Amino acid sequence: MKITDSIYIVASGKWGFGMTHELDCNVYLVDGGDGCILIDSGVGLDTGRMDTVMKSHGYSPQDIKAIVLTHYHGDHACGAARIMEASGCAVYAPAPEAEAIASGDEDATSISLAKGGLYPADFSYPKCPGVIGLNEGDTVTAGNVALSVHMVPGHSLCDMVVYGTVDGKKCLFTGDAVFACGQVLIQSLPDVSLFPYAQAMKKLAEFEVDALFPGHGVFCLENGGSHVRAAAEKFACGLIPPQLYYFT
Repeated sequence: MKITDSIYIVASGKWGFGMTHELDCNVYLVDGGDGCILIDSGVGLDTGRMDTVMKSHGYSPQDIKAIVLTHYHGDHACGAARIMEASGCAVYAPAPEAEAIASGDEDATSISLAKGGLYPADFSYPKCPGVIGLNEGDTVTAGNVALSVHMVPGHSLCDMVVYGTVDGKKCLFTGDAVFACGQVLIQSLPDVSLFPYAQAMKKLAEFEVDALFPGHGVFCLENGGSHVRAAAEKFACGLIPPQLYYFT
């Protein structure tokens, strides 16, 4: 699905646009003119469907120069290993979560808790060696696109969002940190932390955002910052923002 001149959704499952495997998050391809950046990688199942979407827009996994994983949950990160193998691209992730992705640590990533429930009983987290850890303010570049990363711990040990100007719009790719209408996704997992989440969302609400591209559900191309501020305002009142309705 082409969104702007340079941004495409190349995978999205049952909590999004139903284009690829049902467990896929929204996977965004950003064309920098000299290689592409992939924001998240999907769950890594039935991957031919994702490749078919890429091909329909004139791309292949070999065009990917960098994968930026917003966090280590399986629906966002488990597709990275096979794309890295196909393209030789760099894979980036939040520094506190990078080793768990590299080693396929199913306890740290909570896959072991979700097998037989959200994930198939025989699901395995593929090792993705060489993941590069990023910290607050680091930048990933491909061609004429430079995207900075910002940490929003809370939904997992250390989620990160990706921010930059693409096609003249200030774009925020939020993974599972915040969704349209100020929704969030709080799960009963050991690495969830509410107060750091609230503090990080307060900082994120100060960003100037035109387009909001979340990891599930709909995206928006205008006034994207209003959705971030809606979540921040709930947190600021000592409350929890509304739960992402797709999962309830």
